[in-house]
Amino acid sequence: MNIKYSTSEMGFEGYFPENYSNLRVFETQLLFLEAYHLPINKILTESKKYDSDLLYNIGKGGLDKQYIAFLYNHHHNIVSELKDKFNKVYIYQDGEIGWWNQVDVKVQIWWYNQLSDSDGILVPNTSDTSFYKGLFPNQDIKVIRSVMTDKGLDKSKFKPKQNKSIITGPLTPDYNGFSQVLLAHHLDMEIDIPPMGKGRMPKDSWEMADNLGVNYLEYMSWINWMYNLNQYKIGYMMSSATASGSFALNCAYLGIPCIGDKRADTQSILFPDLAVNVFDNQKALELTLKLKNDLAFYNEVSIKAKTIYNQEFTKDKMIYHLNN
Repeated sequence: MNIKYSTSEMGFEGYFPENYSNLRVFETQLLFLEAYHLPINKILTESKKYDSDLLYNIGKGGLDKQYIAFLYNHHHNIVSELKDKFNKVYIYQDGEIGWWNQVDVKVQIWWYNQLSDSDGILVPNTSDTSFYKGLFPNQDIKVIRSVMTDKGLDKSKFKPKQNKSIITGPLTPDYNGFSQVLLAHHLDMEIDIPPMGKGRMPKDSWEMADNLGVNYLEYMSWINWMYNLNQYKIGYMMSSATASGSFALNCAYLGIPCIGDKRADTQSILFPDLAVNVFDNQKALELTLKLKNDLAFYNEVSIKAKTIYNQEFTKDKMIYHLNN
């Protein structure tokens, strides 16, 4: 695997710097791979060829129907187009494994054909591999570990600890937000909810949040997200849609115990004592009360997560696991 270039619908071109303000998982992986990012539109409109493999992140467009429709109508064989310009094309899963099952069947068929034409699929979790192996038994399916870097963070800007908890995602069907709110209420703490992306806060979600006694946060850059996240005592990552698991990753870096979905590698590796079936609310409640009432257990989970993060979620470990 010789990935020197990557692409998505992002307009950014170049190498992502360590102090990039919105250095989320995908951007950090490119930083660690030392891969140059090219906007997809530039690649498609140029005749230039590259002596390199390409990592293509279509998921940055995700369920943006206009973006998907543009590709479907104007670049129906987009992977073949890209393979004419690069040695190999690997597809990067950004978002949950089944996002493409939520679009029209004709688009699902089209996307299945694109994945079949690719040279491999890179996924964030070990649990994702069986999903693709069942559909593409001859494809090269690899796990690319979710990572972050603190090089651009000013630790003096971290908000001080408060008696607050935070859950993943808005009160929308794909985030299992209501169940997480009910669990967090047992902590007798203030509860905050991040939007998990621009445009993810419909008006009725704001109204529901008010009714449930929780606070919605505004969308913020990754750096500001980290400064803000430090103030919480406990987090929940029990979304029914599992993706990169960046929430558990960020919590581990800060030593914030996170109860979450065991399908996510970040959760199962960093918080093995708090990893649950996403719909096992009984177990999640037991862990909630144990974190609330058992300070020794709370501290043990916190220290273990920070230790594992420093040992296992490095540039070298990400590249090692990708190549092995």
